[in-house]
Amino acid sequence: MKKHLILGAALLAALVTGTVQAQPPAQAQACVACHGSNGVSSNPAWPNLAGQHETYLAQQLVAMRSGERSNPLMAPFVRGLSDEDIKVLAAWYAAQELATAANGDADLVERGRQLSGGCTACHGYAGKPVADAWPILAGQHAAYLQAQLLAYKHDVRIHPFMQAALAGVAEKEFEALASYYSQLQR
Repeated sequence: MKKHLILGAALLAALVTGTVQAQPPAQAQACVACHGSNGVSSNPAWPNLAGQHETYLAQQLVAMRSGERSNPLMAPFVRGLSDEDIKVLAAWYAAQELATAANGDADLVERGRQLSGGCTACHGYAGKPVADAWPILAGQHAAYLQAQLLAYKHDVRIHPFMQAALAGVAEKEFEALASYYSQLQR
């Protein structure tokens, strides 16, 4: 009896700390090829989804499905998702252990930290916003972050706060910002 209690407590602790991961839901079948079976992408051009805010993930999937957020690579995959599918995917990826990429240029991290002041109002000092409608930047792939900054700068992605925040930032600084956020621990 005592062994069963200890085993049960250990299993519960593992589930709470995120060390035991369930298999991806059926809705994630097409997602795992790019985003990994646990939401950690092996390609730095594609985002890590593991540990991202559930609300943010759902909003982005809905925006891509409707075409509001143009993403030709994702369009065929999100087109057929139901609202329930999106809820399931967002909840599952959000529940996965946070990923850390730390793959930006180490020589640019300090410059990126200096430039990040305008980002902290929404994305927090550690790249982890309090508002779950905004993305966690900490530990995200640097190449992906840099590409998204360019997309906002060139109005490929539209968000008034991002356009305003990037108005005074030169594109040559995007690599430094991305390097800084990629190395932050989630």
